[in-house]
Amino acid sequence: MLRAGVIGCGYWGPNIIRNLDALPEVDLIYIADLNQDQLTKQQALYPHVKTTTNYQDIIQDPSIDIVLIVTPVNTHYHFAKEALANGKHVFIEKPLTNSVKSSAELCKLAESKNLTLMVGHTFVYTSAVRKMKEIIDSGEIGKIQYISSHRLNMGLYQKDINVLWDLAPHDLSIVDYLINGQITKVEAFGQRDINPQLEDTAYLNLTYSTGEKVYIMNSWLYPEKVRKMAVIGTKGMMIYDDMEPEKKIKVFLKHVDCSQDDHGAVSYHYANEKEYTPQLVLKEALHVELSHFADCVLNKKEPLSSGNKGLNVVKVLEESDLLLRGNSE
Repeated sequence: MLRAGVIGCGYWGPNIIRNLDALPEVDLIYIADLNQDQLTKQQALYPHVKTTTNYQDIIQDPSIDIVLIVTPVNTHYHFAKEALANGKHVFIEKPLTNSVKSSAELCKLAESKNLTLMVGHTFVYTSAVRKMKEIIDSGEIGKIQYISSHRLNMGLYQKDINVLWDLAPHDLSIVDYLINGQITKVEAFGQRDINPQLEDTAYLNLTYSTGEKVYIMNSWLYPEKVRKMAVIGTKGMMIYDDMEPEKKIKVFLKHVDCSQDDHGAVSYHYANEKEYTPQLVLKEALHVELSHFADCVLNKKEPLSSGNKGLNVVKVLEESDLLLRGNSE
């Protein structure tokens, strides 16, 4: 049994707590938060769990094996560094930290102490994204040419990070999972329509060493909730719509080729074989993710969303910040 403590039970924390408490290999011991009202709610749901307003009760308890950090981004580094320094395995909500320097330091610290550091890139653990990876790797839709992703909604506005830091980690972790390559070029554009200090709509364009292009749009200022991704390949295409309750993926075995005759005339040839919706075994991704974390700790495995994967995401976000300073309107 792994003895666990959770730091933070605000917006996302209760979901972590609910799934963690259901894992047979984990014994949830502590929940920490500065908000006593939030702690009281959790205490009513989980009377067997201790609550505290002092996170040090978790960090300093030698019996705690794993610490899960579900707090604002600007606190991640502080909490995670203390937990790792005290010999705890750490799960930390996305993004890993708010800078490349601090993210890299956590990765090195975890490695030096032979501890598991995992980032909450939850979408990588969804049945839909796993199925997309399976289809891509099978070669059914050919080589990926580009991926476009739209993650839009009305809010929720964050106080300390812009829309890319809030939403893009989801898109970046998904495309990192789907594409076997390194990012060679980052372009970012954004605007600040509500808060003059933070971008609430932004566009992120990526080029990979293997030739793929990725186009990401994130916004807190949009009338509908959109969570949609298109994967375009040389032999077929996929649409992933996370707002669909069951049929989240559609595969279109259609593509277009062009040829040029001896006189330079170009003609286009369209292939449209079939389209279908793959069957998915739908499971709560957060439960799969936390079970994976426990398995990695118990069996000394490298997490699918390791600290280094989280560091790669932060590198893109930090570079995008520098670009936005010059490109925001």
